[in-house]
Amino acid sequence: MRSIALAFLLVLPAIALASPRIAVDNAVYDFGEIKEGMIVEHAFVIRNEGDAPLVFTRKPYTTCGCTVAALPKEVLQPGESLELVATFDSSGFGGRHVRKEIRVYTNDPQTPVMVLALVGYVRPAEPHERSAWYLKYNLYLLVDVRPPEEFAKAHLLGAINIPFHQLAEKIKQFPSTVLIYLYDNSGETASQAASMLVQMGYRFARSINGGLVAWQSRYGNLFIEFGEEGPFSFRGEPRGGSYAVDPQQLLSRYVLIIDVRPPETFAAEHLVGALNLDPGEVPRWIVDHLPRSLPQGARLTIWCVDDDGTKSCPTAKYIRSQGYEAACILGGLAQWKRRYGTFMLVSSG
Repeated sequence: MRSIALAFLLVLPAIALASPRIAVDNAVYDFGEIKEGMIVEHAFVIRNEGDAPLVFTRKPYTTCGCTVAALPKEVLQPGESLELVATFDSSGFGGRHVRKEIRVYTNDPQTPVMVLALVGYVRPAEPHERSAWYLKYNLYLLVDVRPPEEFAKAHLLGAINIPFHQLAEKIKQFPSTVLIYLYDNSGETASQAASMLVQMGYRFARSINGGLVAWQSRYGNLFIEFGEEGPFSFRGEPRGGSYAVDPQQLLSRYVLIIDVRPPETFAAEHLVGALNLDPGEVPRWIVDHLPRSLPQGARLTIWCVDDDGTKSCPTAKYIRSQGYEAACILGGLAQWKRRYGTFMLVSSG
């Protein structure tokens, strides 16, 4: 009996000393050198190497420019682990060596606060290199609501064709927060379309006042892509409506997206309204489609995209050398997806 009591007394200190212990393989992740505007993502693997449950006592704290995903669980049992995903947005940090810290708070008595860090150098972006954020901020949906045969004969560059009778169903693939410009020949059908979409919850849907008739009378054939028959004049009586805007509103922020990836890759997934061109086709395309000067108040921005920026950024640089405002998405569509997922991405199918 005395020996049992002694053994119990010997076990008591071990029980009292049982505690959690937080551990991580590498508390500092060096991402090397990146261009300003790119996003860095890293998963820190956190383990409980103690012999008692490890409790996360509060949300992780991050310094400016860094965010973390929510912890997948609040308690780690002995031997368990989890991934803490940290993200650093380098926009605004060009020309700086950065150290972005994540503080993890637990009930580990020895390390109640573990400091993790992302470190590296952010190289300033060149004038033609921009974060995906800038494109998203300026992106809109340009919709031609005429029948396909009319669209094939002539349409505004960057427009997609959704005939009026299909609009209520097909528009559902796009978020209700996006700015939508709709047009037809005279503006009458587009005005009806805008009213319908606003009632459906697309509160930023607007028709182009007077349609293509008004556009051509004011700007000629600027940004109009004609089919095999060549240029012609649009006919009809220009009309407006409750949700109509002056054509100048679109012209003051006109955006063209040039996707320089192979046709099969483009067909599988691309930004809505993008034009698919081989980089070698761009010089001729500029001559055929872009004016040497724009009307007063007009602004054209050309965005070049590919998967990672290797072809799109040199293409954007070339277009800028020709006197146009052009930019590429730093890191290409891979960076777009990191920020926005499949937002405004469509397939040709």
